[in-house]
Amino acid sequence: MVRWSVMEKSKQGRLAKLLSVMAMIQSISQVVKTLEFNGKKSMTVAAWVKAKNKLPVKGVVAGCCGNIVAQRDAAGWAFRFDGRNAGAEIEFITCPGWQGDAGFGATIFAPNEWHYITGVIDNKKKFLYVDGKLVKEADYNGPMKSNSSETEIGKAQDGGFIGLIDEVTIYNRALSADEIQVNLKAKGLVVDPKGKLSTSWSLLKAGL
Repeated sequence: MVRWSVMEKSKQGRLAKLLSVMAMIQSISQVVKTLEFNGKKSMTVAAWVKAKNKLPVKGVVAGCCGNIVAQRDAAGWAFRFDGRNAGAEIEFITCPGWQGDAGFGATIFAPNEWHYITGVIDNKKKFLYVDGKLVKEADYNGPMKSNSSETEIGKAQDGGFIGLIDEVTIYNRALSADEIQVNLKAKGLVVDPKGKLSTSWSLLKAGL
């Protein structure tokens, strides 16, 4: 298991009472070999997010692209806010071909509310969950493709998310709906990472 802990001075995280003061940052970019998904057939990415306002994005295109957690710059996948997609703003897009762009997303939630978002690739299917509920399902034309393992939280070259991001987790397998429910209800990472990759970050303030 690989873990990063980044905790914010103002203790505004969802589990702030459990966190110690370490640092406040704008975004994270990490290159980790175990996050290499090129050629893989399954993965899961999840995070707690709280949007600062109704358009929580600062990007190179109007209304886009508010990267929450992504391998966007590695041309791999991205969980992001895209205000150009009415009713599907919280978007999970995946390569090859940025499948799901302009449609595979969930409705943006109200500002200043914590919500748990999860994206899953499972062989020839992909899934999007919000607060443990399946909101979108589609066919996936894999396997996964990416140029590297570079992973961004809060911001990529084409833009960033404005708000708070907490408890980011990435697995190299597809979590089941039941496992997603377990993590949703838990105070911290619960699903056992033993024998499989789980990378987690704790508390990022993406106030661009």
